[in-house]
Formats: sequence, C-alpha cells, structure tokens
Amino acid sequence: MRILALADLRGATERMPQVIDLAKRENVGAVVFAGNILGKHERAAAYEKALAEGAPIHMDAAYLHTLEEQAVKEFEAFFDAMGKLDVPVLVVPGYLDAPLRLYLQASLNHEVVEPNVDMIHRSFKPLTSWDLVFAGFGGAIADEAREDRYALVYPAWEARFGLDFLRSLLPKYTPVLIFATPPRRGDIDLDGGKHIGHPVIDDLIKTYAPTFAFVGGAPEGRGTVEIGPTLVVNPGALRDGSYAIVDTKTSAVVFGQLPEPATVSA
Repeated sequence: MRILALADLRGATERMPQVIDLAKRENVGAVVFAGNILGKHERAAAYEKALAEGAPIHMDAAYLHTLEEQAVKEFEAFFDAMGKLDVPVLVVPGYLDAPLRLYLQASLNHEVVEPNVDMIHRSFKPLTSWDLVFAGFGGAIADEAREDRYALVYPAWEARFGLDFLRSLLPKYTPVLIFATPPRRGDIDLDGGKHIGHPVIDDLIKTYAPTFAFVGGAPEGRGTVEIGPTLVVNPGALRDGSYAIVDTKTSAVVFGQLPEPATVSA
C-alpha cells in the first residue's frame, strides 16, 4: 500500500483541491494528516503570552467567539475536502487545532456522512486488508501544561497513557502511529529554527515499535529518521506544498512538492 502523508496545512485551504487531485493521481491506498489544519492565530499567541508571563489568558469574549466561528469554518472545509476521497483518511489535531471541542464536533459530524475519514486522536482504526492498525495522539506535548481552547497542549504523562489501548491490539495488527509532535531526533523536529520534539514521542515509538510513524508540527523538519525498527516520516508543511508518499512494502519514501496555487494564504 502507498500512503500519502500530510501535515501542517496551516490555513492554506487553497491546497485542498491539489491534495484531492494528488491522491487520485498517485493511486494511494490511504492518507494520513498529522495536524494543524489552522494557521498561527491570535488565540495561540494569547496562550503563549500568558504561559510566558505565568498569568491568566485574557481575550475579549465576543472576539474570541468570532475567532472560534472562523476556526469551525476551516475545520469544516478540511473535512469536506477529505471526504471526497475514496480511500481511508486518518487524522489527528495539531497544536493550532483548538478549541478541541469544536475540532471534535466537526470531525465526528463528518465521520457520520463520510465514513472514509477517521479522527484517531487517542483512538485507532484497523485497516484489515493490510493487517495494519492506525492510532494517534494529537496536539503539542509539554512537560506539565494542558490547554484545549486557545491551543491544544497535553502533558507528557497524558500522552504516555493515551495510547495504552494498543497493548490489546498487538500482535494481531501491525501498528502505524500518527503524532502532531515529532520525536526529538535529528532535524525532523525543526520549527522556526528550534527543536520542538518531545522525548515522550521517542518513548512511545520505542514501546509500540510501529512500522511507520508520521509526525507533524515541525514545518522545517521535512525528512525521515529511524528509531529502532520504526521509520519516522515528517512530510513537511502542506502549506508550502510539501508531502510524502510511503510504500509500506518497500519502506521507500518519496518527497514531493505541489506547485504554487493561484492564490496563496498570508
């Protein structure tokens, strides 16, 4: 099977028609998306400012509601587009995909009418034809912090226990994992020139030894790294046209670049 790996759309909704054409043209058997439908927004900036200052988050309630309504529109557009594919689409939310309740609402609503799309954050989806089980954990990983309205952040301990259900699925299925946070390995976790990976992702990969792990959240970290028997793939930022196609039989990874669309998001 060939898997189309995507991450970090970051508000560039004009890329979605290109993704649909690409998936059909390349005859892929599945699509994975490792988070960040939304681009960097004021809610995340407010969270980061409050975190740095050790203060509560302040934002006008009416303005916050307006921003959240816009987020819902972007969530809906993404899941509408993914629903047009006739292959399984496995997704997790990214750091920017908040509020979580609105993300979950949009994804679960679409799962009802578009059963090819599965949100597998803290959950799983077996693809029995290939004896694979896809599971994932979204959001950014921090040592202690937790947030799900202004941004999506989980403490490391919660991520560690969030995939514990996989123990009951092994060894019946071969696992494939999707994370919105990369491991702290090589340059696969670069964002803004900084390494943003978290060691708990390394630990989870070592624990469950998936054949492949797809990661996002690090637009500059496009590439691969091996952790034991696992090939970790960061496809780069879909915002910039980056993607990867992985052959599950040969483990070959081909990185590709979409052409610039007619209109590019700021």
